[in-house]
Amino acid sequence: MHHNSESNNSGWIFLAGLATGAAVGYLINTDKGRQLRSEAASKASEYGTQASTYAQEKFSSAASTVSDILEKGKAYASEVSTKLQERIKSGAQVAQEEVKETENAFQRGANRAKAHMQDISAS
Repeated sequence: MHHNSESNNSGWIFLAGLATGAAVGYLINTDKGRQLRSEAASKASEYGTQASTYAQEKFSSAASTVSDILEKGKAYASEVSTKLQERIKSGAQVAQEEVKETENAFQRGANRAKAHMQDISAS
């Protein structure tokens, strides 16, 4: 029984090979076959061109998006840098004012102490 199954499979394989050979022979040896091959080659070339164009468009679009993101990042970094510099300058000005105010307070205190010492020594 196992032998009968193998012989059926061999028959199908033989028929499939025969059909494939006939199809190849048709495509190679007839005008219609040559026309089909030519049309298939033309379509393959057309699809290849379309795929290439599509890929180039997508690459260009992606490159443009990356470029836009980089430009926005640079602008943001510049803005942050400018604001930080402004805050540093503002902080430095506040610190200078505090130092000046402290110096004035110290000078007033020193003048009072000097005046008080003069009062004590005059008495």
